[in-house]
Amino acid sequence: MRFLKNGIAGVLLLVGGAWAALALALTGAGPEGAHPGRALLAVALVGAAVAAWRWRSRRWGVAVVLAGCAAVYGWVRTEHPSNTRDWAPDLARAPWAEITGTRVTLHEVRDFRYRSTTDWEPAWYTATYDTDALTGASFIVEPFSGFYGAAHTMVSFSFQDGRHVVFSVEVRREKGETFSAVGGLFRRFELAYVVGDERDLIQLRSNHRHDDVYLYPVQASKERVTAFFLDMVQRMNGLHTAPEFYDTLTSNCTTNLVRHFEKVATKDVPYDHRTLMPAFADELAYELGIIDTDVPLEQVRARYHINARALAAQGQDDFSQRIRAPQATATAPAP
Repeated sequence: MRFLKNGIAGVLLLVGGAWAALALALTGAGPEGAHPGRALLAVALVGAAVAAWRWRSRRWGVAVVLAGCAAVYGWVRTEHPSNTRDWAPDLARAPWAEITGTRVTLHEVRDFRYRSTTDWEPAWYTATYDTDALTGASFIVEPFSGFYGAAHTMVSFSFQDGRHVVFSVEVRREKGETFSAVGGLFRRFELAYVVGDERDLIQLRSNHRHDDVYLYPVQASKERVTAFFLDMVQRMNGLHTAPEFYDTLTSNCTTNLVRHFEKVATKDVPYDHRTLMPAFADELAYELGIIDTDVPLEQVRARYHINARALAAQGQDDFSQRIRAPQATATAPAP
């Protein structure tokens, strides 16, 4: 029994020390990267806990590391999100909207034209959309090549005049900053709602990053799609005035979309491994009846795998119509 208690206490010291080291090194770290010097404080904390264990008791050792972690957590909470950092060029402008009756005017809609993932012509525009003219929504899944279970998810809304506007929940990177899933646990990145043209947000992923992209029509009533759209607009406006941190586990691209999807689904949306591993988010949508369910999921994926059509439509004004054109059933890579 004593051996078991010592083992549990030892694990607590190691886990607590590792968490404190990561929190100290990553919290508030910008483009300069982690701060290893601050992490040395965690080494001192574990050393103090071991000393307390040796000279007093096991309980004292555990108490010291828990008190130290509580102090580090308190310090982490002093880091506040901001909308005024030196942002990466593609995230330099934050979208916002004005709502008048059924008309929604979106400002800072991104419309970049890419020659490669690092070479583009920047552009933003303002456009007004009428929710009475909403014709549907599409759920977009982009599994990341080489990362099992990882993916990005987006939603595109369609209107009677043929326009489409995409909402993408992302990390708002600073200049020179790269995404880190671990860093996303420690208030390192702000949360962004990027709103853009499909020739930007979809074509970037399918044609230039060469990731598989799946574009699933959402099966929902006009009323539910409208509620979905307005819910995303309101959340976007909220972030414009009161920024929030991205969190890898609780506030990422898919967990935020799940909250909005609750406006569309006819039953409760479960939070499970498919929200933490969004490459399987289409499986969840299939289970909820949000996307086509007339054939097995693998066939639905093949039906809405758009890469070939996106490559053929590159740079075309009717890009959105071309990627939705019917195609012969083919075998597509599964996320």
